[in-house]
Amino acid sequence: MFGTRRAALFAVPALVIFGLAGCSLLQPQGTGLVLTGAAACAQGHTWTVDTKDLAAQVLADLVKRKVVATKVDATGTQTLEWATTGEMKVVSDYTLTVTAAPAADQALIATQVHTGPATGKAYVNSDVAIPRNWDASSSSITTEFKLNNKAVPDPAPFTIATTDFDDSVGIELTCTGDAMTTHPRGSVITQKWTRSN
Repeated sequence: MFGTRRAALFAVPALVIFGLAGCSLLQPQGTGLVLTGAAACAQGHTWTVDTKDLAAQVLADLVKRKVVATKVDATGTQTLEWATTGEMKVVSDYTLTVTAAPAADQALIATQVHTGPATGKAYVNSDVAIPRNWDASSSSITTEFKLNNKAVPDPAPFTIATTDFDDSVGIELTCTGDAMTTHPRGSVITQKWTRSN
């Protein structure tokens, strides 16, 4: 009887400690939180994505999926502000233009426009960022297809790989000095960032 009570008394604190450990992925541990590792490198800075590299990855994915794309161009910018307290703001203002040739006498152009801000919070556990409370209501991604300068009705001839992230999955993170990468788990795209402050 005594042994059973002692076991129960020790089991409850163990459960509480385990539960709190799980919460560390969802919220910062107090106002005196000291960032280390990838978090210390990534947070507290503004980052700019390499859109040319995004374009190269999109082209590689299209070719892998047997889409007859010949090039992908990128114009514009995307920035990421990541506070030391976890708040994150991504501002998109870039366009991907895919050129494909389904036949010798055909030119298929897909234009995908990314605009507006998205906000949320992301806390880092080791080398994974856990995004939460994502709000992309003020941002948009629109894609238009034209074949020989004429609009192509739905369904779209092909899809373009997702080049942005949200809070649907964890984000694998690397960060060294002025260089950072973010890779949403399961994605074919890795965003490459350069620190701008």
